[in-house]
Amino acid sequence: MSDCDLRCGDAFDLLASLPDGGVDCVIADPPYNEGTHANAVVRQRPNQLPIDFPPFTVEDVSRLVCEAVRVARRWVVCFCPLEMLGDYKRAAHAIDERVWVRGGVWIKPDVLPQMSGDRPGQPGEGIAIMHRTGRKRWNRGGHPARWTFNVCHDDRVHSCQKPLDLMRALVRDFTDPGELILDPFAGSGTTALACLVEGRRFLGCEVMPATHATALERLRAYREGQSLAASRAGQTTLWGTP
Repeated sequence: MSDCDLRCGDAFDLLASLPDGGVDCVIADPPYNEGTHANAVVRQRPNQLPIDFPPFTVEDVSRLVCEAVRVARRWVVCFCPLEMLGDYKRAAHAIDERVWVRGGVWIKPDVLPQMSGDRPGQPGEGIAIMHRTGRKRWNRGGHPARWTFNVCHDDRVHSCQKPLDLMRALVRDFTDPGELILDPFAGSGTTALACLVEGRRFLGCEVMPATHATALERLRAYREGQSLAASRAGQTTLWGTP
């Protein structure tokens, strides 16, 4: 997979190995904070996979932003809870106030309601949008930083798996064909898959060996024109490019 390099290893080790401006853009889904992880256990959907990795601290956010902005030539886009957008903004401002662009949001129409009924439910998740200092350009002009997609249900193999259509939209909006996209928290490989579909190159890593193996299996299935579920079932029906 010359256009897709998905390694098994630590995110910060990979980031440290890259030169300044070594990739075009970073699109990442790092761990969320401790409160979000704990709440996910309480609000777990039926058949949802458990979160089996540690949460992020404020120090982790600062370290990630510093390294991601260093290695990216252009955009740095990170998923986070809405409550963590301020942490990302402060980390970006610590580098240069021009690095922070704004907070975006992934709106989830099928999100679970607030079960207690005594407060509003979460509308979705935050997207911290940053840019290396210099002239900015993105592919949706002045449109709002808002993306509306349902939660991933099909071919779900990871507790925090993002929907492929959402990741394809982000790849189209922030990057150009042929560019190299970095995701140091690759999980089940959805960003890698979105890059393949949209004609971008991908570099990333996943620290959990079993998850990394599943991501590679998923990418191979796509190249064979199948979903992961169909591939595992031994079906020959083509998945078809979304």
